[in-house]
Amino acid sequence: MNIRLIFFSGVITALIGSVIGLGAAQLGQRDFNHLRYEGKSYQNLYRNYALIGAGLGFVAGVGQACVRELKAQRDQEES
Repeated sequence: MNIRLIFFSGVITALIGSVIGLGAAQLGQRDFNHLRYEGKSYQNLYRNYALIGAGLGFVAGVGQACVRELKAQRDQEES
């Protein structure tokens, strides 16, 4: 298995996931121009969404790359 390819895939999908998380944080606002969070736990919510999106993106990218590598390895063994 190509570890560099798997890690690269995870990093790229983590970047995509963080952008999606930032977009979700912006869409959750009533007014797009002002960040309004009343509670202390919600003040850094946009940062948490980006981290959650990056983590999920990394896991999804690594999983997809591992499955792709294992499938290619299985196909080589069969032929």
